[in-house]
Amino acid sequence: MSAAVSCRSFLYVPGDRADRVAKAMASSAHAVIVDLEDAVKPDAKPAARAALASMPARTSGQRWVRINAGADGRADLAALGSIEVAGGIDGLVLAKCENTVWLDEVAAAVPPSVALAPLVETARAVRSLDAIVGHPRVQQCQLGEVDLLADLGGRTPGGATLVRHVRIELVIASAAAGIAAPIGGVHLAIDDLDALARSSRELAELGFAGRAVVHPRHCDVVNEAFAPSAQERAWAEDVLARWNDAGRGALRGADGAMIDEAVVQRARRLLG
Repeated sequence: MSAAVSCRSFLYVPGDRADRVAKAMASSAHAVIVDLEDAVKPDAKPAARAALASMPARTSGQRWVRINAGADGRADLAALGSIEVAGGIDGLVLAKCENTVWLDEVAAAVPPSVALAPLVETARAVRSLDAIVGHPRVQQCQLGEVDLLADLGGRTPGGATLVRHVRIELVIASAAAGIAAPIGGVHLAIDDLDALARSSRELAELGFAGRAVVHPRHCDVVNEAFAPSAQERAWAEDVLARWNDAGRGALRGADGAMIDEAVVQRARRLLG
């Protein structure tokens, strides 16, 4: 499946914790992101890089790596270039990506088959959105809401309005650039699965394709929240059937609403 388009849940796991990496690889996450950045202490980063060589395989789903910015990021790329990761990796998440200079450097260091997903988590990244999403190697972006709110100086609960504004900007920028819809930020209340489901549905309604998670228990909730509901699937199938039968032009659906090319496009997107 396409690295950037088909995943709904992206599970972060510390790269220096082999036991947790193995557990994550066996989870229901559509993509597992082995983290070399925030989840790994500075003195443990060399060991985390070395551990990439023994990254477990997956029977299904994808394997990604989150790399640092700056000097640590260059060390991450050097490690990826000097070891053989069995089966390869599907993508890289670029922490603190603020411009295309770093994107160019990363793109030159990894094969074209590796998807690049900048993590938008600073004010500078928001200001550079059009350039970032327009980079030829970028397939999708992730939104780092916790770091972004800290960088912007926002406070809760009012900061939620600020974050929502950036969410909308990112959805629009991604669509305008013709790349996959973005991935939302993590839900920090580990045990509140109801709130996770609600906030995930809100992200889906805004146009996000999925979200990052930090616990395996979140994966099934997120996968379901971002999947079309039975009602949505039935609607989309009916729209496409009516459109294909009619051939062209505008017509009415089972609910009496008009069907045109824009509605057909939305139905196709829902069905993947």
